[in-house]
Amino acid sequence: MVSAQDSDWDLVQRFQGGDRSVFNQLVPKYRNRVMGIATRMLGDRVEAEDLAQDVFVKVYHGLQGFQGESLFSTWLYRITANSCLNHRKRRRRETQISDGADDPELTLSDPSSDPHHLLEQKELKIVLEKTIQSLPEEQRIVLILRDIEGLSYEAIAASLGLELGTVRSRLHRARLQVQVSIREKFSLDTRRSERL
Repeated sequence: MVSAQDSDWDLVQRFQGGDRSVFNQLVPKYRNRVMGIATRMLGDRVEAEDLAQDVFVKVYHGLQGFQGESLFSTWLYRITANSCLNHRKRRRRETQISDGADDPELTLSDPSSDPHHLLEQKELKIVLEKTIQSLPEEQRIVLILRDIEGLSYEAIAASLGLELGTVRSRLHRARLQVQVSIREKFSLDTRRSERL
């Protein structure tokens, strides 16, 4: 049985052998994952779409030199993460970061829920998104790759060129900050409603 990583390597080798058409098999396979990472890193779906296109252009031009020392997906996620970080730095220099980005990808509510529950879920989604966007970049990317995209610690370490312990400590700090922000927001709201 051929695994996904074997088929990726086969496609890469065919590409390196001159069959450029196989690239059209890699793009649809990874487009959603690249878009998900970029959307959550940038907080803007339109910018994420542009960045995803740029990522695949970089991959196309860099694929000839890919040696297979890591999985193709690990290499792709590293390019995506670095592109997002570079884009954010450029954007910070050019404009002020807008507050309150809305991410349609995060769906936390059950449509059959009552309106009060839906409102709470929407508030939770906003708090989560704002908290994730406010994390330091090195913590944000680790949190997104692990808790949203589901990558293993090892894959994250390889993608970002970090030690495993560094990944774990950054993820721990990021999760702690998210928990603190949610507790603060919802305990403050509870105290306000009790006073009314």
